[in-house]
Amino acid sequence: MQQSGKIHDQWPNYCNGIDEDGAIGAWRELLGPTDSSKARSDAPNSIRAMFGTDQTQNACHGSDSTMSAQRECNFFFGSKVRRNTAMHQGSTCCIIKPSAVNTNKAGEIMAAITDQGYQVTGLQMFHMEKANAEEFFEVYKGVVAEYIDMVNELSSGPCIVLEVTGQGDSSPTKFREFVGPADPEIARHLRPNTLRAKFGHTKINNAIHCTDLPEDGALEVEYFFRILSD
Repeated sequence: MQQSGKIHDQWPNYCNGIDEDGAIGAWRELLGPTDSSKARSDAPNSIRAMFGTDQTQNACHGSDSTMSAQRECNFFFGSKVRRNTAMHQGSTCCIIKPSAVNTNKAGEIMAAITDQGYQVTGLQMFHMEKANAEEFFEVYKGVVAEYIDMVNELSSGPCIVLEVTGQGDSSPTKFREFVGPADPEIARHLRPNTLRAKFGHTKINNAIHCTDLPEDGALEVEYFFRILSD
């Protein structure tokens, strides 16, 4: 337990609650054996087989019973715990779009963001209603020809919203440069190391939305982590 505690303190941890009939058994089956080396022989397609190192650094934890699940969910998500960790200052908004989430690219995208020296100070999954997507993208209405397609994409499935910090007051501008041009084809030709060049497919399914203007960073973060979270 002491070694496990050191691992938990060393890196950020992301906690999710899964609400589904039979969720505990299904999640533990997806995780695989606790020891990653055993998982690689007995359940090679499991999460711990693919992403774990050993019995301690085994990528993910899963509750082993209904009682444990209730206790652990109360610990992380109970009423006395902050609902999110967003700072709402010196930050920018990043949305991993449904097309990227549904093709299992979210983990790679977040790893690329943190590898670049940024910090993820807020993270939450949303299922956007079309009306919310229209409201969020309203600034592009009548300006960008793809407005309707952008709304439809954002409301087509789960998206993951991040508050990103790490470059001080210049975070929105620097992060937007790292995300790259809206059209992934252009990004691959002109800026091949950007996120959209690596993970985007089309101008609509371009993996990521990020704040365009520095003054809008806090507003976009607030929209998700204060308005929609309540």
